[in-house]
Amino acid sequence: MFLIETERLVIRPWQPDDRPAFTSLMSHPEVTQYVHGGKPYTKAEVDQWFERQARQIAEHGMCMGALVEKSTNRLAGLSGTQPLGSTTDLEIGWILAREAWGRGFATEAGAACMRYVLETLKRPRVVAIIDPENAPSKRVAARLGMTYEATYTGEQLGHRFPEIVVDLFVRDR
Repeated sequence: MFLIETERLVIRPWQPDDRPAFTSLMSHPEVTQYVHGGKPYTKAEVDQWFERQARQIAEHGMCMGALVEKSTNRLAGLSGTQPLGSTTDLEIGWILAREAWGRGFATEAGAACMRYVLETLKRPRVVAIIDPENAPSKRVAARLGMTYEATYTGEQLGHRFPEIVVDLFVRDR
C-alpha cells in the first residue's frame, strides 16, 4: 500500500470519508488560486479527483494522496507522487490547507516524496510542476534542491489540462 510517513505527517491513499475535508480544502480560493484558477471544485470535480487517484493507485501504486497531520489526524492538504502526463518522469506535489501554511509541511512532505521517488523507487530524477506565479511553491522546490528546467504548456507534457502553463523544477539523483 502507498504510504509515506514523516515525523509529523502521513501521506496515504484517499478514503471515502475524506471527501468532506477534501471538498473544503479545494473550496478555499487562496488554496486553489494556483491549481484551479481560484475556483472551488464542483462535486463532479471532487468525484473525478477521487476516481483519478484510485486509478493511479491501481495502475501505478502511487497517487497524490491525503496529507494528514499525525497529532490531530486532520487533513492538512494533499501530497504524493504520480506519473507526469505522457512523460517518463514522476511528479511530486503539495497543496496545503490554509490553516497548515507556514508550518513547514510542504517542505516536509515534498522531501519525503522526493526520497520515495529517488531512493525507494530508484528513479533518476524527480520533477514538480508549479504555476509560474506561485512563489511559495517555488521556494519549497528550491529548499528541496530542485532547479528550474523550463516553462511548458500542459499539452507539451501530455497533461490532462493541455491549456495550463507551468514551470518544471527538477532534481536528479
